[in-house]
Amino acid sequence: MSFPGRLQGEILRVLHDATPGLLAAAALACTTSCLPARAAAAPGLEPVYRYQVANGETLIGLARRFLAEPARWRELSRSNALRDPNRIATGAVLRIPLRLMRTETAPATVLSVTGGASAQAGQSIDEGGEINTGPDGHVSLRLVDGTLLRLRPDSRLLLRESRRVPATDAVRSGARLEQGRVEVEATRAPAGRPGFRIDTPQGVLGVRGTEFRVATDAQQHVTRGEVLSGVVAFEGGFGAEQRVAADFGAVIGADGRVMPPAPLLGAPDTSGLPPLEESILMRFALPPTAGAVAYRGQIAHDASFDRVVAELTSDTPELRFAELPDGDYVLRVRAIDSQGLEGRDADHAFRLKARPEAPLPSAPVPRAKLFGGHAEFAWAANPEAQSYRLQLADDAGFTTSLRELGELRTLTASIEGLSNGTHYWRLASVRGDADKGPWGLPHSFEMRPLPAQPPPPAIDDRSTRFSWEGEEGQSFDFEVARDAAFTDLVFERRLAEPRIELAMPGSGRFYFRLRARDADGFIGPYTTPQFFDVPNCLRDGSGQCIRAGGRTIDLAP
Repeated sequence: MSFPGRLQGEILRVLHDATPGLLAAAALACTTSCLPARAAAAPGLEPVYRYQVANGETLIGLARRFLAEPARWRELSRSNALRDPNRIATGAVLRIPLRLMRTETAPATVLSVTGGASAQAGQSIDEGGEINTGPDGHVSLRLVDGTLLRLRPDSRLLLRESRRVPATDAVRSGARLEQGRVEVEATRAPAGRPGFRIDTPQGVLGVRGTEFRVATDAQQHVTRGEVLSGVVAFEGGFGAEQRVAADFGAVIGADGRVMPPAPLLGAPDTSGLPPLEESILMRFALPPTAGAVAYRGQIAHDASFDRVVAELTSDTPELRFAELPDGDYVLRVRAIDSQGLEGRDADHAFRLKARPEAPLPSAPVPRAKLFGGHAEFAWAANPEAQSYRLQLADDAGFTTSLRELGELRTLTASIEGLSNGTHYWRLASVRGDADKGPWGLPHSFEMRPLPAQPPPPAIDDRSTRFSWEGEEGQSFDFEVARDAAFTDLVFERRLAEPRIELAMPGSGRFYFRLRARDADGFIGPYTTPQFFDVPNCLRDGSGQCIRAGGRTIDLAP
């Protein structure tokens, strides 16, 4: 008969935790088709408590003091090869198997909780208790042996064993990760004592003082473990065991088979990240890590990552976080390989100062073209701000600041006397307590000279000719009116060239103006209106003024 890997692991765990009597009964009942039980520990190898005998102590008295069943003192005598149980040499070291000793439950303690979780900081978790974390939940738990567990989002952990042997320093500690991820800092167990063990649906990971991570994948039905220090024994179905050293990881498959250990990916390079973040949307761009198919990022208030406030995975080496309060943080990032094993950690301390946010600019619009050295600025109100700052520079890095205006308590500002060329500007908010927010994104505009006035038109008896300077690709709007306000238009046209010849529009004073349209669609301002006078003369049938004696014959006004 064969069993699925998850069932194998569960059966092994039950048999391993059973009392010796139950193990014996199971062995007698088992046939050749039964799942083989794990062999009992050989004498001298099973976990023991070493006790130095004091003067006058007897084996029966010690059995009453330490054993769960004092009548089993004979078994204690045999395991220590005592010839006379009533006579034990003072100072002799008695080896007492932990499985025989009287124990009492000792609860674990919840150290910290962030996000959604079924536990609270300071809470005691008894043996058999369960902790669940939500999509943003993180729980740090201290076990009776000093082992520290950091449970990450969407996880379920059972405190399988949490016991202390009265009147000794011996403890027994173990947990079961049903789903999710847990980071372990296991306390080193004394020689001959059992170390911390963590079960998963696929197997068991046993340690003797080490730091490692465990994750169960409910969809792929696998367990992944990464060893950061020390050595971890990965135990799958039917007792198959693989020892995995630091900087390696292994996978226990759905069939209970332990895959060969694989080296962990190295820590990503965070040396290029800035120490100050000034945007609510934080973007951490990292160089790619060779062999990585994804990246995990965590942000915490503390370097130990007990108080994690944000976590994500990304298919690219750019990690994006948003909506964190201003403050001091630590970013932790690691690369993930094709097996899903997570590599070495890289930490980066930074400060977030994104508030009060800069106001949203409204004028001039990005890449606007202005004229005459004058610029008008406007922006939306920030409810947190009591005043604003405006900075103007001639480079996008603002290394050479041209102007800086502070204590602006309105939503507009103007600057005169700007030189021609490209300028950059940005805004910042200031709270009432003088707390200055970061500069917003820079915007640019181009300052141009006012359009040159066209030369006076050439007027003869038949027509009026206009010409002016233009740039390649420009077109022009040209207007002629009888008044300076251009309400009484007599001529308007779009021109492809900077010249035009008009037939005589009549006699009297006329006003003209023009404006340029760039090839990119930008429309410049009109030139200042100019005027020209057409004489009121006697004209022939073709419209020309009649001359007499070399002079035009003017009509009376």
